[in-house]
Amino acid sequence: MTDTSGRPARRGRRHTWLVAACLASVAAVLAACGSAAGGGKQTHSTTSGGTTATMWLVTTGPSPANTAVQHLVGAFEKSHPKDHITINFVENQSFKQKIQLAMGAGNPPTIFWTWGGGILQQYIKAGDVYPLGNPSWLSSFLPSSLGAVTYNGQVYGVPVEGTQPVYFFYNKPIFAKYHLKFPTTFDGLLATVAKLKSHGIAPISLANGDQWPGLMYLEYLTDRVGGPAVAKALQSNTAGGWSNPAVTKALEDIQQLVRAGAFQSGYDSLHYSGGGSDALVYSGRAAMQLMGDWDISSILGSDKSFVNGGNLGMAPFPVVAGGHGDPSDLAGNTASYVGIASKATAAQKAVAVAFFRYELTSASYAKAEVAAGEVPVTKGASSLFAGQPLAAYDTTIYNSVTNAPSFQYSWDQAMTPTVATTMLTNLAQVFELSETPQKFESLLNKQAASGS
Repeated sequence: MTDTSGRPARRGRRHTWLVAACLASVAAVLAACGSAAGGGKQTHSTTSGGTTATMWLVTTGPSPANTAVQHLVGAFEKSHPKDHITINFVENQSFKQKIQLAMGAGNPPTIFWTWGGGILQQYIKAGDVYPLGNPSWLSSFLPSSLGAVTYNGQVYGVPVEGTQPVYFFYNKPIFAKYHLKFPTTFDGLLATVAKLKSHGIAPISLANGDQWPGLMYLEYLTDRVGGPAVAKALQSNTAGGWSNPAVTKALEDIQQLVRAGAFQSGYDSLHYSGGGSDALVYSGRAAMQLMGDWDISSILGSDKSFVNGGNLGMAPFPVVAGGHGDPSDLAGNTASYVGIASKATAAQKAVAVAFFRYELTSASYAKAEVAAGEVPVTKGASSLFAGQPLAAYDTTIYNSVTNAPSFQYSWDQAMTPTVATTMLTNLAQVFELSETPQKFESLLNKQAASGS
């Protein structure tokens, strides 16, 4: 599944060879939990007469994640026998337009899917989203997972699915062969690039025909240089924000990587969806790739023995000398979220809040997420990974999200669609060395200032 930028999205993130097993596991987990779903709360209704709420979620078809949510709604209705939640799974490519039209017409679903960030802020500013405030039950979620749905100190949504941070994934045998350790600094990365090139190995695999893979370099380098406040200013359309020195340095560092030959030939035309960038890494033709954690299962589906043999390494993005960003900061998809429409009736809002509070925070749902191949963002979920096929990776991911001082949401989702499109188009030209950092910044400042 992909979002409107082509970036792999979350529903059913594990590769298709796991889907059948995951569906069975999800059903077994939720059936076993039974009345435990909903945090063990006593059966009751939120209103005396009962209420029907609607919920729109993004999908591209059947998946273990869809099954988990359907079972969760069933558990909620069992403990709230007079209330009902109708789920409508909306195709990913059309969702943004459909929810925009529904919000504009004043007829949105009670509960709606959101990526958070700039698009959600537009709806918040228009008065379309019901604020949850800061109730105590939100403490069930990892703090870093709520930033994308927090605005002016109010929380407007909760995670409905797992997290997808971005890491470097690398070929351990290649690094061992040339006596290399994964670099912890940007200067070290440049030195590693030079050594790998001297041995005829493409240092970094990049599928920038899709544009969004290159964006991950800008996100991380900006953070490592200037800290998380820079991205927050950009997502808030702060005047002149794109001319921040941290953005300039990040763009210059990207072009330094390009000039150093860090990426394979044809990096600007290769697409991630075809599996070609993964194949470069597991075949040994390239040494590493910067990608979201979905890449683990993607490579597993293509070369199971490579992953199961312990050959796939995972490392954080290097620090930049003199930078202000914390090396534990993350970039990627913090989670997928659901919010509540302000146009919903008081009774529907009560049903939605109860569903969020008692179901989305429940241990039974966290177990179902893990069975569906997700990494939950609820506290205490690390114990659930034991026995899972990718337990070692999932534990590392969970711990890094737990300890991240900042987790910046993918910029192409956090910003408005017009800014995101301008950003991706022009960043691709920066990677091609056909556009200077200064021109990129000027164009983005102009687009952001337009307010669209």
